[in-house]
Amino acid sequence: MAEGKRTMEPGQRRLIPILREGVEVVRMILFQELREHLARQSPPRAPRQLSILAGAVVNRVFGIDNPEPFFENFVRENQELIDQVTRSLGVELAHLNIPLTDALRIMALCDFQEGQDSSSVLRQAQEWGLLLVERDLPLPHQFIDLTRRLGAAKGLVSLP
Repeated sequence: MAEGKRTMEPGQRRLIPILREGVEVVRMILFQELREHLARQSPPRAPRQLSILAGAVVNRVFGIDNPEPFFENFVRENQELIDQVTRSLGVELAHLNIPLTDALRIMALCDFQEGQDSSSVLRQAQEWGLLLVERDLPLPHQFIDLTRRLGAAKGLVSLP
C-alpha cells in the first residue's frame, strides 16, 4: 500500500466518484451564477473576461490550480480582483453557501479517503465567509439529492 493511501471498501470505491460528480455540479453552478453576477456589475467586462475571472475564483475556492500559462498569467495579473470577488462571495451569492459548504466538505472527505489533505481549502473557505461552520456534514445520499435537484434546476443534469 502506498504511503498515505487508505484502503477503501468496494462500496467506497463506487461512492467517491458519485460524490465527486456532485461536487462538480456545485462548481458548475457557482461558475454560472458568479459569471452572471459579475456581468451585472460595473465596470462592464467582455464575456470571455467574465468567464476567465469566474473560473479563476471558482478554482481558488476549490483549491485548484490551472497550470496553463495563460491562466497562470491571468491569476498573477488579476490577483487583487480575484481576492476581492472571492471575499465577496459569501454575501453576494449567499444563497449558495449551503451547497458550497456541503461540496467543500464532501470534497475534503473524498480527498481524505484517497490519502490527500485538503483541510486548508476548508480553512480558507471559512476565512472567506463561505463555510457555514454550524452546518452538519450531509450524509452521502443527502448531498447527492441536493446536487441533483440543484443541477436539474440549472439544466445541468436530468433527474432519474
